[in-house]
Amino acid sequence: MKPSGLKRLMARLGRNASTAGASRAQAAGLAPGRDEIAIAWAGGERLPSLVGEDFPTSTRLSGDQLARRLGEGLDFEQLRAYQPGEPAARIDWRISARVNEPVVRMHREPAQRQAHLVVDCGAAMRFGTHRRLKLTQALLAAHAFAAGALRQNLAVEIHPVGEAFCPGHHAAGPVTGQAAILQRLSELAEAAGEVGEHAAPVDWAGLRQRLAQRLPAGSVIIVLSDCLADTGPGRAIDWAPLAADQHLIFVSVSDRVELDMPDMGLVAFETGGDARWLDTGSRRWRDGFARAQREALARWRESAEALGAAFLPLAADAEPADWLAEVPVALARSAGATV
Repeated sequence: MKPSGLKRLMARLGRNASTAGASRAQAAGLAPGRDEIAIAWAGGERLPSLVGEDFPTSTRLSGDQLARRLGEGLDFEQLRAYQPGEPAARIDWRISARVNEPVVRMHREPAQRQAHLVVDCGAAMRFGTHRRLKLTQALLAAHAFAAGALRQNLAVEIHPVGEAFCPGHHAAGPVTGQAAILQRLSELAEAAGEVGEHAAPVDWAGLRQRLAQRLPAGSVIIVLSDCLADTGPGRAIDWAPLAADQHLIFVSVSDRVELDMPDMGLVAFETGGDARWLDTGSRRWRDGFARAQREALARWRESAEALGAAFLPLAADAEPADWLAEVPVALARSAGATV
């Protein structure tokens, strides 16, 4: 992003941050700062193609994808009987003469490619020990990927999960403007701040079903969650039906203490409502815990890449300039390239 463009973005962010909702989100510690968002957008605009294929028009032109609906277009889909009220221009007169009844030609309408940002706002994401919460980092990553998607001419839609708020987010549909994306992410941070710790259970199965029904083939789905959390997106294999038709990118956000447990002595951890006492003062136990967490993360990566999906581990305190450099590597690995 050029300096002038960065200044315009900062000014737009200033207008958004002046609202009472943005102030509440900042007070709750969920919304990223203006400077962080500007840096994320500048870095996101330099991301490589998110669709993971050698298709130059996908980064320059709209209408390179087929929509689910039938109507006007250049790609023939089917013949069917004429229905009263349809335009006569759709009638195929040669076929109609052969079958002695009016028959119309149906085409598949062109559609702009889409990027869908799935932001996990559940309880597991409201944790952080250094700089920011995991949810804040997920929102910051959403800004970066939205910038890359818009730069590549993808329409962007945001799907918050794990909260009973902002029902309009599910019905608003994809947008193609920077201002609209900034506004939606600001509203998402505001609503998450208002809900606080009373997060609704994450219905990942329902989300996957809605995406499978709504999305045209070839869309990009970016899941921003903690893949190792009990309330995370589940197993990679659960996303196999979507991976068959869509481009999946999993961004697993973790706090550093979730991978390297510090020495806190004898501590009670709650799992499913039950308390379990662990001796974190044992160096042997901490080493085993760290090894197990990294092995679990490696297994998730292998399973995701086996589906053709990209997988990016993201530390909650990582800066955009650092982790954005890892995105091309993750995309290359998902495509089977040797890195």
